[in-house]
Amino acid sequence: MVLDVTEVAGGPHDAVGFLLAQLGTVTARRFREVLTPLGIEPRQFAVLRLVAQSEGQSQQALGDSLHIAPSQMVSLVDELEQRGLVERRANPSDRRVRALHVTAAGRKTLAAAGRLAMEHETRLCEPLQPGERQALIAMLQRLAAAQGLHPGVHPGLDHGS
Repeated sequence: MVLDVTEVAGGPHDAVGFLLAQLGTVTARRFREVLTPLGIEPRQFAVLRLVAQSEGQSQQALGDSLHIAPSQMVSLVDELEQRGLVERRANPSDRRVRALHVTAAGRKTLAAAGRLAMEHETRLCEPLQPGERQALIAMLQRLAAAQGLHPGVHPGLDHGS
C-alpha cells in the first residue's frame, strides 16, 4: 500500500508511526511507574513471568526465547535472584546447567505485578468500544509481524527498557 503524501500532510498527529511512538513512550513510562511500588522494572517483570511459565528451563534457553544477549540475561537473573524472586537450581540431567525457578516471594510479586499490568491495560483501553481492543491488537500484530518483530518479545528488553 502506497500512501499519498497528502494523507499525512496534516501533521504528526495523523501519522501512524508518530502516534505509535507517542503512545509507546507514554505507556512504557506509565507502566514503569505502575510497577515502582513493587520494586521491579518492566524488563524484570517480563523475565519473571517467563521463568514462571517455563519453570526449570535454563537461563540460556529463556534468554534465547526472549532474544536477550547471554550477558544481559545473566544480569537480569542476577537482579531477580538478589531480590529473592528467582533461584538457580542444579539441573539433575546436566550438572553444568542451572535451572531457573520462581520463589514464593517471586510468585507473590508476579501476582501483584500481573494485577497492576491488567489495571494499566484497562485504563489504557478505556476509551475503546467493545471489540475495538481486539481489532486494534490484530492490526498492531500485523504491523509488528511485517517489521519482523518476534511475538511477545519487546525489542528493547536487552537495553534496559
